[in-house]
Amino acid sequence: MRTNFMPNRPAAPVPPARAAIASIATTDITPRDTQDYFTEVAHDYRAWSPAYNMHFGHWRAGLNPLRRESMLEAMNQVVGDALRLDAQQPACVVDLGCGAGATTRALLQRWPRLHAVTVTNVPVQNGIARRLDAAAGVAERVVHLEADFTHTGLPAAQADGAWAVESACYAAGTDKRAFCREAARLLRPGARLVVLDGFLLRERPGRLAGWLHRLWADSWAVPTLARREDFLAALRDAGFEDVRFRSLRWRIAPSALHVPFLATRFAIAELWKARGRLTPWRRKHIVASYCALALGLFWRDFDYGLVTAVRRNDATTAV
Repeated sequence: MRTNFMPNRPAAPVPPARAAIASIATTDITPRDTQDYFTEVAHDYRAWSPAYNMHFGHWRAGLNPLRRESMLEAMNQVVGDALRLDAQQPACVVDLGCGAGATTRALLQRWPRLHAVTVTNVPVQNGIARRLDAAAGVAERVVHLEADFTHTGLPAAQADGAWAVESACYAAGTDKRAFCREAARLLRPGARLVVLDGFLLRERPGRLAGWLHRLWADSWAVPTLARREDFLAALRDAGFEDVRFRSLRWRIAPSALHVPFLATRFAIAELWKARGRLTPWRRKHIVASYCALALGLFWRDFDYGLVTAVRRNDATTAV
């Protein structure tokens, strides 16, 4: 896939009500903060998943809830199923905010005729991905692009599918409008977008829930979670139809329950090795791990879900 950098349209003015919401939910995290965070903690994610699955798992009947990696791989399969690709036809897909490319590798192994482009602005993640791609035998079918996933520079209307697994939250605002516009620009008409992420449910989270969200967001270098209704509306505005949300709150619960034990063991081991002197982002990474589980207890304020959307046939490509 060739690159052809194209400017995006300026963002639409933010309605005053939504601006007020954003002021409550959004932290002062910048894109550089996010890049620094992932650079510092890149290899720490191996403690969660040897395959570098940087997301929660999906439990279903027949899976052992004590085996985290099988649930993480099952979540990759959820993404693949939601794309609704024809395994007999060649296709090219885009992983927006790929981390170390675990979901891409899983789908490339599942579909031999699939090709992929992954997008991250963290060079060390691409290095990890290339090493794991080679070991998995899929390196010739994937290109790792170092770019902002809201301004990829990839050609318009060429991708047969795209996804963002716990990465859309790193875009700005509670509607993630820039992410939605770029996803719509990349996809051909009729192609599907799949997003897995946590979401704010209410305009004004409760005081404790709001404080916990800000602590979590600051610690994992996230500007803010998307507000579900804002995000779904932004997708429709960007040129998507059949926009749907499905809660996976209970499906991720078994893997989320691994967090306290793993985070505690990891913190003790790393503090011992570093003689108590972890870098600031590595300390925050541990704090955020506990916060992620606590956020799930506020059912009225937060949810974790699967969003699917189809690029409209009559939509004009955003530039």
